[in-house]
Amino acid sequence: MREFRKKQKKLKKVMNFAVIFGAVFFLVYIGVSTYIAAANAVAATICSYFCDFLVIAILVIVFLYYSKYGKSDSFLTYIEYEISDAGYYITSKEETDVNSYINSMYEDLKNCSFSAGRNINCGDFDFAVRAFKRKEFFYIADIEDVNRNDVLAYLDTLINDLTVKNLKRKGNAVLCIVTDNAQDDAIALSKMITPLGRKEQLKIAICIVEASSRKVYFLGNFESKCKQLIANFAMNCEVPIKEQYIGKESLPFQAELEEKMKSFNIKDFKNGNFFVH
Repeated sequence: MREFRKKQKKLKKVMNFAVIFGAVFFLVYIGVSTYIAAANAVAATICSYFCDFLVIAILVIVFLYYSKYGKSDSFLTYIEYEISDAGYYITSKEETDVNSYINSMYEDLKNCSFSAGRNINCGDFDFAVRAFKRKEFFYIADIEDVNRNDVLAYLDTLINDLTVKNLKRKGNAVLCIVTDNAQDDAIALSKMITPLGRKEQLKIAICIVEASSRKVYFLGNFESKCKQLIANFAMNCEVPIKEQYIGKESLPFQAELEEKMKSFNIKDFKNGNFFVH
């Protein structure tokens, strides 16, 4: 992945330089083209040909960049954040049992003008809390011993409820799972961001709160509205998160993810044959 990113960044620098140079050149040329034509017809013809060449060259560079790297850029950015993030965060809330923790978050959401409901049935699963405010959505699930399958099942249910039943297409959503015990395979999903829409208009973040240990697992080094929602309601702290609430150790799955990304190649990614979670 690192070699791939190096090549990507080099081509991006070339593309940015070409676009900026082209924009400046055309602005200057528009201002002086009349004088050049009046002074020397040959020079005017050469400048005209150069403009055509420059336009084609810029289009080729932009096409090369987005055809090769466009689809992978967002994906790799999220992965880099997952690998470099702190393993976990520490809540400032004092509650250490699941029900009290959920009750506290529910009251906080209501106090911040969220339209919040309790024990909401969404198909095959129930959410302890579902809260909406404009383009901000917060779902809370109560699972005693959460594993990977639980996270994926509740995430699918959230997406269906949000996009199909409630017709929400833009905004930021959080799936917060409050538990007594989070298994390693569930924690490995906690730093995953799920973007929906061609322009990622809807982003869904996963947050796992282990009430008994006061640990909160989520992607905390990526600046987003989802991070702010999690910090405010799941941790009861402000953004930026203070050092006292940041765990100092990384988790085993982050090292495993970094090792797996060494085999990343664009062909498998485009064909849908490269999976990390």
